[in-house]
Amino acid sequence: MAALKGRAIKAFLSERDPHIAAVLVYGPDAGLARERAMLIASRVVEDLKDPFNAIELSDTELKEEPARLADEIAALSFAGGERVIRLRTSGESAAKAATLLLDALDSGAVNPNGVVVIEAGDLSPRSGLRKAFEKAKRGVALPCYADTAADTRTLAQELARAEDLRFEDDALDLVCAILGEDHGISRAELDKLMLYKGLKGFRNGPGSISLEDVRASLVDGLGDAMDDTAGAAADGAPERLSLALHKAAAAGASPIGLLRALQRQFSRLKAAQSHIEAGESTAGAMKKLRPPVFFAEQRAFENRLYKWRGPKLDKALRMLIDAELDAKTTGAPQREIVERAALALAVMGRR
Repeated sequence: MAALKGRAIKAFLSERDPHIAAVLVYGPDAGLARERAMLIASRVVEDLKDPFNAIELSDTELKEEPARLADEIAALSFAGGERVIRLRTSGESAAKAATLLLDALDSGAVNPNGVVVIEAGDLSPRSGLRKAFEKAKRGVALPCYADTAADTRTLAQELARAEDLRFEDDALDLVCAILGEDHGISRAELDKLMLYKGLKGFRNGPGSISLEDVRASLVDGLGDAMDDTAGAAADGAPERLSLALHKAAAAGASPIGLLRALQRQFSRLKAAQSHIEAGESTAGAMKKLRPPVFFAEQRAFENRLYKWRGPKLDKALRMLIDAELDAKTTGAPQREIVERAALALAVMGRR
């Protein structure tokens, strides 16, 4: 079976397919891969700490005994019921064991008593492990790529709906702007927001999540760190930027999340400059932005408007576009690419 995509992934995760006995979850988004692997495993065995029905293997064990996966999936449980065999692998070291397992499943040589779930990192199309699953009949490959803004929006709405909450439009926009592409971090931050509002069982009736709720719960942590980074770059303050980058990394901000914060800051400057060129005052231009510039930030934003205008602002936006292309296509370390672009902007802003 080829790697699942789009709606096929959602359908597979929503209901267990009894024909599938082995699942490979892989991709650059480790948080999403971990969440999906846990979901699939918990559909087979409710308690993943059960010593009889939930087994975890290592690359070292499979290297010494490649047939172990096939043996484990066929073994009966002392406690009865199905078993789940989990493996977190660095990649190709598990390819031989996986191939033996899938060949045995497809040929009917093994009658499975549960499911094997393999969680891997980013695998290239040439990966032996990935190829084995993509051509198997009783195995399936689930790629886990970085969340888009639309994915983050959907996740936020689904989690809110489960707690009988609804996002106000501005609040949802800010959540999507703050959170980066790492699904695990986004999920943790959104869970924190739901706890802040109060879970369904501890609240009287439905509720809404406002812009102030998002700022109180998220912005002081991850979002605040990213906004500090973007602000320092726009203010032309390399020394402050260095501290902000350290703070953002400690808060768990992804490189692409930082890049989005920078793009959001300079795009808002561009939009405000467009309003000014159309005849608006500086104060009027800031009010027309969505969301408008908050009162406490207006003086800093106005100073940035004087720093960034015309060709200089256009050059900054092009630099950020180039940084995103490099981060997503060159294979170079994303954090270094983004931090280098931020520093270049800070130096430009100081001139």
